[in-house]
Amino acid sequence: MRNTLWNLLGEGLPMLAALISIPLLMSAVGIERFGALTLIWTLLGYLSLLDLGLGRSLVQVVAERLGHHRPGSEREDSGVVGIAGPAIAMMSGIGLLTGGAMALSSGFLTTLFHVESGGSTVEEVRVSLLLAAAIVPIALMSVGLRGISEAHQRFRPISLVRMAVGMLNYLGPLCILPFSQSLVPVVGAIALGRLVGLIAYGVLAVQQMPDLLRPHRWGRPSLRGLFTMSAWMMLNNLVGSVMLYADRFILFSLVPAAAVAFYTTPFELLIRLIVISGALSLALFPLASGLFRRDPSALGRILDAGGHLTLGVFLLIQTGVFVGGETALSLWLGPSFAANSTLVLSVLMLGALFNAVAYVPHTLIHSIGRVDVTARLQMAQFPIYLVVLWLLAERFGPIGAAAAWSLRAAIDSGLLLVLLPRLVPGTRSAAITVGVRTLLAGAAGLAGLLIGGTQGLAVSVIGFLVVGGAVVVRLRRLRPWDRLSLAFSPQQPSAHGDRRSGKRLRGGSAPSVIDRTIADRL
Repeated sequence: MRNTLWNLLGEGLPMLAALISIPLLMSAVGIERFGALTLIWTLLGYLSLLDLGLGRSLVQVVAERLGHHRPGSEREDSGVVGIAGPAIAMMSGIGLLTGGAMALSSGFLTTLFHVESGGSTVEEVRVSLLLAAAIVPIALMSVGLRGISEAHQRFRPISLVRMAVGMLNYLGPLCILPFSQSLVPVVGAIALGRLVGLIAYGVLAVQQMPDLLRPHRWGRPSLRGLFTMSAWMMLNNLVGSVMLYADRFILFSLVPAAAVAFYTTPFELLIRLIVISGALSLALFPLASGLFRRDPSALGRILDAGGHLTLGVFLLIQTGVFVGGETALSLWLGPSFAANSTLVLSVLMLGALFNAVAYVPHTLIHSIGRVDVTARLQMAQFPIYLVVLWLLAERFGPIGAAAAWSLRAAIDSGLLLVLLPRLVPGTRSAAITVGVRTLLAGAAGLAGLLIGGTQGLAVSVIGFLVVGGAVVVRLRRLRPWDRLSLAFSPQQPSAHGDRRSGKRLRGGSAPSVIDRTIADRL
């Protein structure tokens, strides 16, 4: 829970800094320069993902080895560092190649940005792109170094660094404005913030693995497993991104642009809420990877706890959307927009509920190294989804597109919950419980939308309350958070009790160092 909250802070505070700084930057540097700056931000975001899946794969492999071997042992140190060091070096090389390609094409990219010729802005954008090219290897190396700390579940310092870098990304340029309105020092401030982040991630990583600075001690471990997983991870990310944005392109080809806004606006609003599930999955991923070899049954407890917690949170959000969604849209964007977008928002909310719950089994499948399962699943869904999306959008417009997306999210969530017990024994009971309650929550929302009016709203809210009550009872009765602390059974009885609480674990033996660490982090 603590790790999840830190992850949310790491995402939330930079977003708040963006809300504050963007209007000030826009008015200070002008629309043209600010437009170029937003494109640079976007370009950096996409290029930072070109790590060939190595970043996420590195977290899984390192966390798994940390859980498999005794901490501090020579076998663990050589094996983990021998994989982490070459992987980070390779990511740095990819960053240098990508940044070099961006630098060489800076003139071409400046032309694509449609900057007015004949002024100083053209040269500003070109030089700014050269600075942005230098950020790319820094960003990719930071991903690798951050992965070391994620595998060790050091989410508090990671989030502090992410908060600092994210806020410098938006507030740093504001510090430049009293001295210059040129785009070059603005991007330079962003580069400085990324460099500070790289140094901080490096310090954290070296604290966990001092041998990262000693390449001669890396050894020669096999990297085949890491490369195989990273390839599937890259394919998984690619197909997932295409599926995420396919609806907009299809809608643009079928309906007027104004009608597309009735779909994209609530979609962008809800997709931001998925950061809650993302924060939880980020905390669960290294934990599950480390526990899988030691205690596979722990993944059932993780699914039980994480699935029900996610379901409970999004049931509250869904109830709020059904009850006050139209009022909120009306206050935000006007009554006319709300009249056309409220039903789309409610239908998309059904899909957001399934999508959020799906994050937990999706994360657990990735944590055991079976990224190929989710990649194959997405590739199988992709052509069917496109056909259904086209048919429903063509006939019903934005509401049809929302229905297609929500239907795919529901099917994807169900398939993941069905596949997980086949891959990890001991998760079947939790998968059935989480799946049935998620299905009942979705059915209650769908029934209310079909009935319509006040009566339909009452049906949905009553259904949400019933399922929500069952979720609360489940979490209180099973106390899965406490049971997760037992996942690492001590090898030998400790002579010291838990210094923090003075109590011993069930069975009379005192918790080991690992037990106390996992319990504290949970």
